[in-house]
Amino acid sequence: MPFTLIKGEFVPEAGKPDGDSMRFRPVDPTPLFMLKRRGRQPKINQTNGTIQLRFEGIDTMESKAADPFSSDATKSNLELCGVPDGTGTAPGYILTNQIGPNGRPIAFVYSGTTTEPDGASIFLEGEQLKESVNYKQLELGHSYPLYYDTLFFSLRQVLTEAVTKARSSGLNVWGADLTNSGANYSGPDSLLTMPPIFPKLWRRLEKYSRDSDTMNPNRLDEFEEYMESIREERVLILSETKSTGFDDIIEVSNNTINLEYMPEDIVVVSI
Repeated sequence: MPFTLIKGEFVPEAGKPDGDSMRFRPVDPTPLFMLKRRGRQPKINQTNGTIQLRFEGIDTMESKAADPFSSDATKSNLELCGVPDGTGTAPGYILTNQIGPNGRPIAFVYSGTTTEPDGASIFLEGEQLKESVNYKQLELGHSYPLYYDTLFFSLRQVLTEAVTKARSSGLNVWGADLTNSGANYSGPDSLLTMPPIFPKLWRRLEKYSRDSDTMNPNRLDEFEEYMESIREERVLILSETKSTGFDDIIEVSNNTINLEYMPEDIVVVSI
């Protein structure tokens, strides 16, 4: 399946950019309304003409998570998009083939210009993928991989190469990551200082800590029950070619939590 090329400009001041999202103003929004939708229609701001992008294949630390990892990822994203100060605009373009559940294009993001016509159908291959902001965030160790089953196998392979190199060099999040070795949780405040873990897991912990049904949010005694109470999220484990629930690959021992598999070994099944 090809991607649609959409030209425009990055407008960080129109929103609150982070390490894997940015406001984008398309030159012509028409192609966005022709994309496959997994929920609502493209959510374009009627005042400034911008739309929030969701970067394909990557996931950075939440803004509430421990510094400097989330702030460094945001700074890197701004620099790669050509708006290092977070002000003004910069030309760019995206390659996308779908609108996510929240009305955001799920996209590979590029700074600068291209000679390809706006709205062109592009078959994305490895070398062009490596020029994307998505790939570079992984390459620099500012992002974790987050793969959905809508992402092509060949593209996942290229992204995983960047992840493997960044981890082996201990770059940024990988110098402190505890996703698989185990992170200690001791309540809501501990999430603010916890070393980096897979952001999807961090978000589950954060929601658990705020859930009104959690009797003792300072311990993980109820975490398994909490995960069973929310909507099940299915994942594929590539190394074992099996399907299971995301909750089934989380291990909890006392107040230590970890994933059983490397992030790049996990593919989330889209709904």
